[in-house]
Amino acid sequence: MFKNLKVLELSSVLAGPAVGMFFSELGAQVVKVENKTTNGDVTRKWKLPKEKRSDISAYFCSVNYNKNYIFLDFNNQKDRTELEILIKNCDIIITNFKGEDAAKFYLGFEDCKKINSNIIYAHIGGFKTNSKRVAFDIVLQAETGFINMTGNEKEFAKMPVALIDVLAAHQIKEGILTAMLLQSKEKIAYKVSTTLEETAIASLMNQSSNFLMAQHQAKPLGTLHPNIAPYGEVATTLDGKKLILAIGTDNQYEVFSKIICMESKWRDRFKTNQQRVEGRKLLIEIINTKTKEILSDDLIEKCFEKNIPIGEINTVEKVMQSETAKSMVLEEIIDNQKTKRIKTVAFELTS
Repeated sequence: MFKNLKVLELSSVLAGPAVGMFFSELGAQVVKVENKTTNGDVTRKWKLPKEKRSDISAYFCSVNYNKNYIFLDFNNQKDRTELEILIKNCDIIITNFKGEDAAKFYLGFEDCKKINSNIIYAHIGGFKTNSKRVAFDIVLQAETGFINMTGNEKEFAKMPVALIDVLAAHQIKEGILTAMLLQSKEKIAYKVSTTLEETAIASLMNQSSNFLMAQHQAKPLGTLHPNIAPYGEVATTLDGKKLILAIGTDNQYEVFSKIICMESKWRDRFKTNQQRVEGRKLLIEIINTKTKEILSDDLIEKCFEKNIPIGEINTVEKVMQSETAKSMVLEEIIDNQKTKRIKTVAFELTS
């Protein structure tokens, strides 16, 4: 799709490299420039205890695929000349410089535009309120309200992937694609920028509207949903499996209650979503007294037949064994090491 597109990745960690990998998966020529003085992207060293010291980390490999890796020192004149040639010949630059680093290295939008007048310059910052702050995903999760909503009443929990980075990558992809559409009409330089902070706040979605419109202060609910029940509640079956419910309509609840043979008095007691949200603690207790008498396969099959949303709580290992996951694995040799990752492009484009 983008075989003639040239992308220069001057970013590290997760968000910027995820953008670069998006374009590389779609055929673009992506050059990833890493800091020679620090032995490259810091995530090369973010290894699990069982990973070999000589190996590239699985974390690094997750967002780096089909790229050309170059190590440069921006303070070295020879390397700087090589970098400027790369800037001149590329279509898109992806950066995540913090604070004043872009100005220090003369690699801001205006600097790059002087070298390449048609450049699309994409920048992912950390904090909108303070560009000099070091920004890591868990701090953003904390400061933008996410951690205050995750976990349970006993302890907080973070999302198990750097989701703010992932969402920021999507914001930048959308911005770059928008700039590419604009360039089809007029070939001029564009700067696309976002911050992890803005991305995180934009991603609060219904939780932010709950506060803005109803002054609802979100609290840790584990898997539960503040607006819907039973949605996120966990049902245990006769064979000890844990199934998660996602019942979003009164009709779905009515059908589900009949599947598990719930008494009519409880069906009437929790007939509306608001009644279920208000009495969710009692409701899930009643549901579990019924589901514990049903085998998981039987319950899942009956729910599937009636279009009731329910799912098994799976491990990553089980997910990776699915045919869908297997079809999404990308393999590549990097530094004589076989690497694997799941592709980031999960859409299909047909005509």
